[in-house]
Amino acid sequence: MKIIIIGNYGANNLGDELILEGLLKTIRKIKPAADIVVLSADPKKTKEKFEVRSVLKFPAGLRTFFKYILFGHCWKTIKEVRNCDFVIVGGGGLFDDTRFKAIWIWTVQTAIAYILRRKVIMYGQSIKPLKSRLAQKIVKRLFKKAVFIAVRDEDSKEVLKTLLKGGQIYTMPDLIFNLEPKFEQAKENKILICMRDHTGKPKDFDKNVTVFLNHLLHEDKNFKIEFFPFQKGSDEKYHSSLIEKITDKDRTLKHEYTDERHKVESLFTESKLIFGVRLHSILMAINTGTPFIAINYNPKVKNILKTLNLGQFVLDPKDVTPQTLLSLYERIMGEENKIRIKLREVKHSQAQKHLLIEEKLKSFLESRD
Repeated sequence: MKIIIIGNYGANNLGDELILEGLLKTIRKIKPAADIVVLSADPKKTKEKFEVRSVLKFPAGLRTFFKYILFGHCWKTIKEVRNCDFVIVGGGGLFDDTRFKAIWIWTVQTAIAYILRRKVIMYGQSIKPLKSRLAQKIVKRLFKKAVFIAVRDEDSKEVLKTLLKGGQIYTMPDLIFNLEPKFEQAKENKILICMRDHTGKPKDFDKNVTVFLNHLLHEDKNFKIEFFPFQKGSDEKYHSSLIEKITDKDRTLKHEYTDERHKVESLFTESKLIFGVRLHSILMAINTGTPFIAINYNPKVKNILKTLNLGQFVLDPKDVTPQTLLSLYERIMGEENKIRIKLREVKHSQAQKHLLIEEKLKSFLESRD
């Protein structure tokens, strides 16, 4: 059996790399002999990191299209897809009309698979309510033709049920819960910040966050703050702008991007708390049993945490003030051990649910052999 995997891979985004790692683990478990090919923005990097065959994903813009044709990548990718049994569009909030460019990119990838008459599996998606009628029509058509659908939260399931008006839709854990952390819990007196600049944030958002951080530094002279980016470039730049507003820079550290999972897990397990405006920073916090404060920059954050019964640890951006952050932080620290136990229980339950969805996917693939 030959399987093509499509997603935002090779693009220096740690969340998407974690999704791919979890998905590859699933496929290699249920179909050990499968020939797997990943469509990636950087096939060389994807091949070396995951020990898997990889080719360039389809171009979604004029400039990339002409480069794609000029360097002869076109027919290579088409040949791989044309000769596969299944295409898995793997996870994340790919079909999000906050930026229509995102929907366009993944529509192109998926539509070409359909044009080549391949069977498409939508696996680990999040679908928020779509504002644009065009986006609704696109998502409806792409998902209606899919042969297997599994989404990451109940809200996404309800959105698709409304659009598709029938058909089997499964819910599943995020693919990060398919990964086992390497490091044991080792607490240090620090908070790890994983931020992203996001559309529509309140104008005082950055100021309110840094006032909160400065307060923590002022109250405890042994306290440290560290920043880690989940997206290379943009997150690193944003972190630098926030550090400029930190009063005690000697106790502030900015990490460079890495997608070496175990190194990142080590940073998480060393920390007292994760402050996350990146979904997979929160999911990694849960996976490593580390308390967190999540910011609902996108509905998928609140939806997934609500599904996990962890909604009490998420704030909407408009509600972020130094006072609300401090109140939530003190409440979490006051129940730290209890929360760590709860997060380990959530991690275990999600891992068990993964086994169930893997069985469903395995049965489906075997029925089509």
